Amino acid sequence: MKPSRYLHIGAAAAIIATAASLAPALLPCPALAQANPKLENIIPPSAAMSFAAKIRSIDPATREVVLVGRGGNLVRVIAGPTVRLELLKPGDTVSVQYYRSVAFFVSAPQSSGGASPPPDSVVAALARPAEAPGGIGVRVIKVSGLVVGIDLAANSVDLIPASGGGVYTVEVTNPARAAHLAQLHVGDTVTAVISDALAISIKPAPKSWF
Repeated sequence: MKPSRYLHIGAAAAIIATAASLAPALLPCPALAQANPKLENIIPPSAAMSFAAKIRSIDPATREVVLVGRGGNLVRVIAGPTVRLELLKPGDTVSVQYYRSVAFFVSAPQSSGGASPPPDSVVAALARPAEAPGGIGVRVIKVSGLVVGIDLAANSVDLIPASGGGVYTVEVTNPARAAHLAQLHVGDTVTAVISDALAISIKPAPKSWF
């Protein structure tokens, strides 16, 4: 007697049902995805800036380039991996494209006797890797200093480090952090964790540009 084709269909259905019940245990992808580190310090494309400047100094060891803008303002940038520093020298007029500093942490004002920022918050912000568009890694630094300018429309704050040096113009891109900028005033002392300004292009430009 030949087996009924209905028995074959029933057996196949049982195998499929058994496989379906085992499927969740055989799919490790979600667990692996959760184990991957989450990158939180992201520099958005909106932080891109461009301007004409003169080169004041170049440090080949650190790749720091100090630029002087048309208004005499100093801008310090770290030259990215595609910038040909060997083709540049102090005094050159250049066209610069860079990502401005972005704040990943800004403390509450400390000038009115407020408490210092929690050390854990600063350490955590410094520990997270930072990345600019194109996957370029960017150094993250802590700056403690005086607020000398606030632009609520641009969500940016100008800081002078207590250790001295030029003004850092820092963009606050996180909406939750940007909402706290209204609490700051010129003259306040704050601690911020920011990215270095990263130059993605520094190219010779006509002197008439400057």
